[in-house]
Amino acid sequence: MSRTSENILDAAAMVLSRDRSASIQHIAKAAGVSRTTLARYFATRELLIAALVGRVLGEALSMLDAAGLEEDPVDVAFTALARHYRAIGQVWGLGYGLGYSWLHLVELVPGMDAAVDKIEQRLHAFFERGQVQGVFRQDLPAQWLVGALQGLAETTSDLIADEAMGARQGADFLLAMFLNGASARAGLAR
Repeated sequence: MSRTSENILDAAAMVLSRDRSASIQHIAKAAGVSRTTLARYFATRELLIAALVGRVLGEALSMLDAAGLEEDPVDVAFTALARHYRAIGQVWGLGYGLGYSWLHLVELVPGMDAAVDKIEQRLHAFFERGQVQGVFRQDLPAQWLVGALQGLAETTSDLIADEAMGARQGADFLLAMFLNGASARAGLAR
């Protein structure tokens, strides 16, 4: 992908995170290009959205590789995973954040379902491995742990985007909530 198309996608991600109904003209202006130039790279809004979604999914899959889910010690891999909360949060916030239904995005982005399934399967296997090794609780289904991580990652990303918390706090807060919960006292939950 060219530098201009990457700049357009960066601008689209920034503009759409603030206003999901932003026009192509607003995105072009944020990218520092004309609407005509934007149209040369992405002829329609749908093609721009499809490219943006494809990039998010690719980044998430690369992040899972970099985190070492399959080979690194579980605690080390989970810390690396938490440090990349934005990539996780973006995957499950795609439809809402871009103003499209999940079904519409699946139509726009060939292979999206398969990529999301692959991400979920890898996270599921990681949490199962962590449960077997005693790092994660065994009384909670691994799929629930995947969902909890997704929810915390998406919430963390949203709060940072809304400037309700600092970007540096994101991974630390996510790690603390996921591993220790919200209880101020151990053993409070029953």
